[in-house]
Amino acid sequence: MNIKHLLSALFMMATFCSSTKSTLAADEPASAGYSLQDLLVTPTRIVFEGNMPTTELALVNRSDKAHTYAISFVQCRMSENGEIKEIEKGTPADPNDRFADTFVRFTPRRVILEPRQVQMVRMMLRKPSDLADGEYRSHLSFRLIPTAENAVKPDSVSRGIQIKLVPIYGVTIPVIVRHGSLTATARLSGLRLDPKGNEGKPALALTIQREGTRSTYGDVEVLWKAPGNKAISVALIKGVAVYTPNAKRTMLLALTPQKGVDFRSGELMVRYTGQENGAEQVLAEGKIAVP
Repeated sequence: MNIKHLLSALFMMATFCSSTKSTLAADEPASAGYSLQDLLVTPTRIVFEGNMPTTELALVNRSDKAHTYAISFVQCRMSENGEIKEIEKGTPADPNDRFADTFVRFTPRRVILEPRQVQMVRMMLRKPSDLADGEYRSHLSFRLIPTAENAVKPDSVSRGIQIKLVPIYGVTIPVIVRHGSLTATARLSGLRLDPKGNEGKPALALTIQREGTRSTYGDVEVLWKAPGNKAISVALIKGVAVYTPNAKRTMLLALTPQKGVDFRSGELMVRYTGQENGAEQVLAEGKIAVP
């Protein structure tokens, strides 16, 4: 498989979340010289819908060292500001949560990636016959496994073992299963220009309101327009999701001044667009006059 093709296929998502956990290890940290950029996962979200029984994704080791990854399902929730957090053990159950891990199978569960190597992960959907209509979601986690070279060195035993906290790095992607006839609508509310909301620079605050039985996913673009002039793009955030069961997501978008743009006049237009059957679909839009 052509790595350049995989790189060009990668798209960013706001819900592509990174996780860092700590474990006990001896001597030097296992993460020495490791970057989250070393692992490329594409696509960055999986959606099973219709009559789609199988799919696959690609892992690419972009570094010059071999790395081992453990692959497993984890459960995550989205906060109102869009942050994805893994549900810790012992957290009270939420009756609105619907997880997909019990009927999605994948292989392999552990991979050793040599430098620049590509590994395919195959996934299969097996829905139970009595599955209730709805959207189900779990997150597939790819976590770096510390290597043997980071274990205790032989000559360190006589001096005593130095214990350190070692972060275990990884990334997760959402795996979504849609069953039945599901719908969703979105609208924008709370549009407000904050002249110094982004570290002293202009920013636009807004809320995406979601209704229905499925999540929404798309790109949010902000355009500035003055009377008689063409609209100019001043912000673009790709891969913005509002997952079920959440009813809203708040955002603060940094605005990039362009030539001819004056945030003291004109209007700001916001478009939230997604893809439906390969065609662009406007999910929601709104505008405000400035200042």
